[in-house]
Amino acid sequence: MTRRSRAVAAAFLAAALLFMSLPLYGAVHIEGMPAWMAESAEKSLSAVWGEMDTSISLSERFKMLTLVADRLLTGYVFRSPRYRNNQVEVKAHAEEALAWEVELQMPSLPSPGDKWFQEDTVSLPALIHSHIDGVPLAALAWADTALKREIRSLTETRAPGWDIAVFVELPANAKSNILKVSFLPQQPFVLAVTPSVQSGSLPVAFQSDLKDNLQSGLFPIVGLPVEWVSHHKNDIEKLAEKALEDRNIVVNSKAKVSVDFRPAQISRADALVESSRFTVQAWAAAYGGTDDKYPEVGLHIGRKSLPVSGWDVELYGEWILSTNDFDLESRWGARWKVHPRMLLGAELAYPGGEVWWRFWFTGKVKEPYAWWRFSEDSYSNFGVGYRINEFLSIELHYDERDEDQWSIRAVGNL
Repeated sequence: MTRRSRAVAAAFLAAALLFMSLPLYGAVHIEGMPAWMAESAEKSLSAVWGEMDTSISLSERFKMLTLVADRLLTGYVFRSPRYRNNQVEVKAHAEEALAWEVELQMPSLPSPGDKWFQEDTVSLPALIHSHIDGVPLAALAWADTALKREIRSLTETRAPGWDIAVFVELPANAKSNILKVSFLPQQPFVLAVTPSVQSGSLPVAFQSDLKDNLQSGLFPIVGLPVEWVSHHKNDIEKLAEKALEDRNIVVNSKAKVSVDFRPAQISRADALVESSRFTVQAWAAAYGGTDDKYPEVGLHIGRKSLPVSGWDVELYGEWILSTNDFDLESRWGARWKVHPRMLLGAELAYPGGEVWWRFWFTGKVKEPYAWWRFSEDSYSNFGVGYRINEFLSIELHYDERDEDQWSIRAVGNL
């Protein structure tokens, strides 16, 4: 095989390796070229160097290496190969190093997603420019894959869930090229948002209205990449909270809103809305397994206060109306929140003026709960239940004053 044919064969081998992603650790190091380009170029020239006949003189092999580099890695001129630190060092310089401009083509996103995306990518043009400045246009014929990989490494931490497309624009009579980067959303996407609103201080009727507001407030994120939505979890929670905080019921009751957003294809948004001033609850209950209890309706109205810092106290009144004889029982009391899910209190019940001590262990939707009342005459009355949804709970009910002490109670929250 002639010397020229060996060089041609080596050039073809280098070209094949240039467009492959197989790791190849060679002995050629290139100076004067950006690191992201040099990696691919060094693999190719290392393959060329490794295929050369070692019986040929070193100076001839250096000439052949330079020839292949000039032909294969267009846009650069290669000179002065030398041995140093057990590797071949080759110096490169650009034939024509035109200036570059970088433009980002933003995806069309509904507000406030467009603002978030701009904030994510505001530093990208300058960062990309620092990686491509001085790179000759001709070099992108063989380094386009490496360029896209390098730009993707810069964007994936700032805009996760978005792939990129890169193309070059050559304006007429311009002294610079324009590198344009566009963004493509990647699956999986957010297909829907399932909202829920829970409150121990607002009636369920108001909670349903807030649930609709929460769903409409999060509509802008539907159709966006789940990974990018996860990246903006805190922003989305603030967006959801803002959608609820502007509602009249929240404003008038001085309620505090917190939202827990869980990104997925079917995302969840769970809002907790608690008034710092009032508690208003209404319910209707029906009993099974006893002849001593009849369907009833109830209303609880409370006024919260903080007589001592950090000591959450509520003064309340309850009215319970039995539907068989329309007897009305009223309860006047106070309760203290000793834990986010535990309350202790005392109340005076009429008719009779009897004092009862009370304990509550509250539960959200699809969670258990319990309550217990103990009178000054040593009677016990308690319930252990489970909240099936916002509207319905099922309880195991006990009342020591009744002949049928145990029963099942279904409670509809109004």
